[in-house]
Amino acid sequence: MPNIKLAVEARARSRNTILSQLPDVEYAALERFLVPVDLPLGKALSEPSQPIEYIYFPISGLISTDVLTAKGESIEVGLIGREGFAGLPALFDRPQMAHTVLMQGSGEGMRIRSSILREQFLKGGVLRDIVHQFIYLQFVQITQSVLCNRVHEVEARLARWLLASADRTGSSSLQLTQEFLAQMLGVQRSTVTVAAGVLQQHRLIGYSRGRIEIFDRPGLTTVACECYQIVRSSYDRLLQPSEDGLLRYVL
Repeated sequence: MPNIKLAVEARARSRNTILSQLPDVEYAALERFLVPVDLPLGKALSEPSQPIEYIYFPISGLISTDVLTAKGESIEVGLIGREGFAGLPALFDRPQMAHTVLMQGSGEGMRIRSSILREQFLKGGVLRDIVHQFIYLQFVQITQSVLCNRVHEVEARLARWLLASADRTGSSSLQLTQEFLAQMLGVQRSTVTVAAGVLQQHRLIGYSRGRIEIFDRPGLTTVACECYQIVRSSYDRLLQPSEDGLLRYVL
């Protein structure tokens, strides 16, 4: 078991952008508190207005941040892949906002108590600098989503979220049900069926049994609203490949 734990931790450090970029001394301060965890589809990582006990660093899968209404309606405003983590408010000693944070695509990752990461964050160093970059990217996503959800058509928004999901997971194969897509876009399932059907008719995507395959990324990018390129350009500016081929934050 210890060997398995060490192997997963090593994999996490190499595949989660933030963990992999920490200097050895900063990573060593966290290493013994990091616990490998499975992150199945639909798992809630934090609940609305509740204290955040753990912070999750994904090494695969997709994390979704959804805004909730008092009636239980929701719409997605942000995505997180292995470039980030779930539980950001805890670093500022705040409970989760009126959001739910859950796994939109199953994966695995590392979990750490929020109090431990907050202590290390307050010390400054590279962790603090990377977190600030990550906060900026989340801010870009969320603010652009406000405009997107207000003025753009469902088909263009669907194309945008599919491309963004593929970017965050590094895969053209996405585990997304119609129910989840409807929740993600804030529309009825029937509306998603029509929009996805149009994209499928143009052979941009394939959809079957809760799995979407992106067949034609350039074509899908043409259909997506301008919000996709605006957010993508921010990620490309702050996350760039290093000599070993892994993404690194530009500090």
